[in-house]
Amino acid sequence: MESEFRIDIFDIMQTSTPSGRTNEDGSPAGNTILNLICDNWDKYEKINVSFEGIAQMTRPFLDEAFGKVLDIHSLDEFNAKLYFPDAGDQIVKALNGAIKLRLSIIKAAKERKSSSEGF
Repeated sequence: MESEFRIDIFDIMQTSTPSGRTNEDGSPAGNTILNLICDNWDKYEKINVSFEGIAQMTRPFLDEAFGKVLDIHSLDEFNAKLYFPDAGDQIVKALNGAIKLRLSIIKAAKERKSSSEGF
């Protein structure tokens, strides 16, 4: 396993304000980042995500790019694999918000499933 994979959000998105869940028109979006993370998850010990040059990101972008990782991997795995070395306070707050939202979506889906299995 390789040591480290680097994802530079600005280089990939080509904007300081990334947005969008999916790249339907061919331009990069949140799912572009999600796919990079998932494709390299088992190949590297850690994945460094650089936010240099990023001013802000939309909630749908953050959910698609990072939140949906939690649909596949646990929060502990997420925290052990993904590193955000240059994320400022605003980006950390936005990431935490996206993670909390995704965890509540996952929890609600599990609760719906378990309650429907009871009938």
